[in-house]
Amino acid sequence: MALPLIYHWRNVFVRPTTTALTILVVAAVVGLLGWILGFAVALRSALAVASDTRKIIVIRRGSTSEGTSALPPAEFNKLSQLTGLDRDPRTGQPLISPEMTVQVALPRKRDGGRTTANVAVRGVDPERALAVHRNVRLLGPLFATGTQEIIVGVKAAEQFAGLQPGDVVNLGFGEDRGYKVVGFFTADGGPLESEIWGYLPSLMNAYGRNAYSSAALRVAPDADPQDVIRQIEGPAIQLTARTEAAYWNDQLRLVRGYLAIVTALVLVMSVAAVCSIANAMFSSVAGRTREIAMLRTIGFGRGRILMGFVLEAVLLALLGGVLGCGLCLAWLQFVGRTKDMLGATSFTTLAFEIRLTPPIAAAALGAVVLFGALGACAPAWRASRVQAVSVLREG
Repeated sequence: MALPLIYHWRNVFVRPTTTALTILVVAAVVGLLGWILGFAVALRSALAVASDTRKIIVIRRGSTSEGTSALPPAEFNKLSQLTGLDRDPRTGQPLISPEMTVQVALPRKRDGGRTTANVAVRGVDPERALAVHRNVRLLGPLFATGTQEIIVGVKAAEQFAGLQPGDVVNLGFGEDRGYKVVGFFTADGGPLESEIWGYLPSLMNAYGRNAYSSAALRVAPDADPQDVIRQIEGPAIQLTARTEAAYWNDQLRLVRGYLAIVTALVLVMSVAAVCSIANAMFSSVAGRTREIAMLRTIGFGRGRILMGFVLEAVLLALLGGVLGCGLCLAWLQFVGRTKDMLGATSFTTLAFEIRLTPPIAAAALGAVVLFGALGACAPAWRASRVQAVSVLREG
């Protein structure tokens, strides 16, 4: 015979101060856990998009990113001798996109422009770039060649001010050339959505550059990307090449370190939540020994008593979990869902959107059930071992 659920529910609120403190501790843990899970999922989603198995990023040997690379035209032209590259069906030319990357400091929207972040500005030949970066799609007009126009990734437009159509962004070596925003583009949520794109010759002239930053290549469907990489890094060309996934994983080492630190903090807070639940349940057992003894005398066995106190702890933890999820949603609404993190060596930001999705909320509440069960183990065992006859005699 099991105790009615309403009995356990009412007993959760018998000690309001202890219950409130426990709920707040659990809510803090769950709120932070929900945020971390949302952060990790958003980051993994962005990296999953930036993992085209047929795309290779080429930079100068010894460089760590596009931002620190200089690829003179003479070295870039060596790439045309590669075998295994995909080709333009109209011209028969290999799909190689020369690109130049610089940074511009732009104000963040979320704090009203009080802080700025480096946003990548990429100069491209649009026809070749769109053929190589096949996940990039225009959401409006393309910049016109021979003019000072740019298009903006949708994530960059959400995170930074001054990137709406008609706005002018000051670029160039002395930030003395105004480039007009004419449209947006999407990259399925990948890192390229955090960038600004413009016409390659125009931007190279504005920054006084005579070398590219990198080249993006598309490997033919029947070729092995690793064979192409070996050709690029071999004695004939002597450049550094990485698959798109490997390149972006290197750039986000700082983000992964940040996640590791915050995860460690959550683990410490989780221990505190378990201890808080255990303390609340020990207090409940201490104040209900006569009641437990009465339950034993009317036929409730030790197993039923034990499971009943575990259930009470889980109910207590779930209250904190639901509150924590609500706090997480409120926080994301207050500070904004779109965040940006600095790359390890590129010195530019990757913007992504954090969401508390139903699967993330379910995972956080699942952790709460575990907290409640762990915190209830010792108090519930103690309750189940109450000696009914001794307790009733003492009363």
